[in-house]
Amino acid sequence: MRKLPVLAALMAIGEQSEAGEPPKLLPDQSFVDTRYMPRHAGQDVPPLMLLTDLPVAEPLMPAKTAWPVEFFAQRRAVAAAASNNAVLTGGFQGNGNVSTEAGLANTEIGDGSVWGGLRHDHVKPYEDGAGQRVNYGYDRVNSQLAASWRPAPQSRLSGFVMRDAFSNHRIPNYGIDATRLDRYLATTVFEHKPVESKLDRIETGIVFDALSYDADNTSLRDRGSLGLKYNGLWATTRGLARGEFTTGAFRNTVTADFGLLKYNIDIDALYPAQGQAVHRMPDVQTLQAGLTWATATRLSPQDSLAAALRLDAIHSDANDRSQMPPVSGSGATSFQVTPQQLWNSYYGNNNKSSPSNLNLSGRVLLAHDTEDKTGRLHMDLRRAVRSPDAGERFYASSGPAALTQVGNPQLDPEAHHRLEFGVRQDFGGFKGNFAPGNPAGSWRVAATGYGDRVVDFITADRAHGQPGILKSDGAIVYRNVEAYLAGAALEGWWQMSESWSARARLSWTRGENLTDSRPLYQIAPLDGEMVVEHRRELAPDTVGSVGARLSFAASQNRIDAYTSSGSGQDTAGATAGWALLDLFAGAALGSRAAITAGIANLLDKHYHLHVNPLPQSPTTKLQWAPGRSAFVQASVSF
Repeated sequence: MRKLPVLAALMAIGEQSEAGEPPKLLPDQSFVDTRYMPRHAGQDVPPLMLLTDLPVAEPLMPAKTAWPVEFFAQRRAVAAAASNNAVLTGGFQGNGNVSTEAGLANTEIGDGSVWGGLRHDHVKPYEDGAGQRVNYGYDRVNSQLAASWRPAPQSRLSGFVMRDAFSNHRIPNYGIDATRLDRYLATTVFEHKPVESKLDRIETGIVFDALSYDADNTSLRDRGSLGLKYNGLWATTRGLARGEFTTGAFRNTVTADFGLLKYNIDIDALYPAQGQAVHRMPDVQTLQAGLTWATATRLSPQDSLAAALRLDAIHSDANDRSQMPPVSGSGATSFQVTPQQLWNSYYGNNNKSSPSNLNLSGRVLLAHDTEDKTGRLHMDLRRAVRSPDAGERFYASSGPAALTQVGNPQLDPEAHHRLEFGVRQDFGGFKGNFAPGNPAGSWRVAATGYGDRVVDFITADRAHGQPGILKSDGAIVYRNVEAYLAGAALEGWWQMSESWSARARLSWTRGENLTDSRPLYQIAPLDGEMVVEHRRELAPDTVGSVGARLSFAASQNRIDAYTSSGSGQDTAGATAGWALLDLFAGAALGSRAAITAGIANLLDKHYHLHVNPLPQSPTTKLQWAPGRSAFVQASVSF
């Protein structure tokens, strides 16, 4: 059963780790925390796959709809039951020859524990619903090690290291492929519950995250008219110290955090010019410090309040902003400009490229439970301020006009003012579909709706001589505009009988660029899914299941797809609606083994997702999703 995000956030306040759980991989995130706010659309790097998800997460296939949560339920139970032993898992998908092997093991050693995990995914090109070959694929090896130690009953020290290595990553809807991408993550978290102290809990943590990659448009694809090679190195160090204390009826938290973020990307011209052609992200360095105060209390037996304020101080600089790329040969002229000259030519910012920002964010969450605890209402009001990321501020990709992408060092932070209302109601003693003791005929319905007025929304756009843009050559630029976002979601669960359950979800989002009087790009259409599952006992301690999922999306005609008059970020243009049917079946032998098999996209529909998870780029294009795919996955614990 999936919790609504704000309800999950409220429930998480004050949670404490207990012995027997996996080591804490990352420090707790504050009730209001802007350090990890994503931009509106795009994804620079593959999402993290952390320790306990190694045996059950699905392979990275960004063009397809995700499998339903019900597909993983029995195998997740097996993986969770291996908390004192080990679990092995493997899977195969026919379309694309997607193979997965993973293992997770742990052992208790005195007052501590050690966990280790290893996963390998191998993905080859697949066929879409029209039978066309999509040249997507990669090889991924993810290895992780974690440990925890309790020097005293009230203290725990956790450590974690990860290496996530991609090779030969073919990305058909992007202008380059990643021949190598290595991500390293190292963390340490210390937790302590003082005795006879004004502090109830102390937590400190340090997170080091480094990503190194090589990418080009020659090794894994046919030779084009221009050869380019990217070399990137990103390294971030973040730390925090948190204290929790009680004053009367209030549970309070004060958190101080810091961050040092460094980004560098160079582009080499392979032909017709040669040498370093662009300081795409010219050794950017960002210093960040934040201070957060949060509190939570019970206003009455049915009413609760959580609130927080956060202050961010951020300073950025680009160390190589005045360096001329040493490119030579035919076509070199278009690359012979420093990052600072490039920014000045589009924004006229008089060599200003060391911005500083002081941002104030806040949040208030009110929740009201019905007297019988079967229903809940909530109101979530927040101001969240996101500073521009390194690319939005400091991209400096010169060259042919079709490839030019220019960050804007003088962008203002993006301030979201969001109000959300939600309601949840249980009927018949509902506890969750197939939850222990859940009564037959019980059900739950939940709904949320929000509006988000965004001041200084950071938009990728094309240079058309707009106010503040000095050129009109169609290059990708970055601007602040006024915007709004709105959305609503409706979800329901129904335990129809002891052996049958159903779930349905419907989501709607709308976005508008108010400054330019056009829709925001990359806004998902109306979409949803319906899942029906049947479980029954096949033999003592053996449960079988069969299920079906209908997922769908409406057409999306509110787009910003035209480079001549807009941003062109909706690269697929208007997208047609679609509906998919997936079938799955499985069996679980107690908590020791489980297997699931099925067919995704049973009717072999030719479709694609409207929202593209890859970064905005002049070369981003449409990618069709896989057609009919048979799959099987199994997990065993011992």
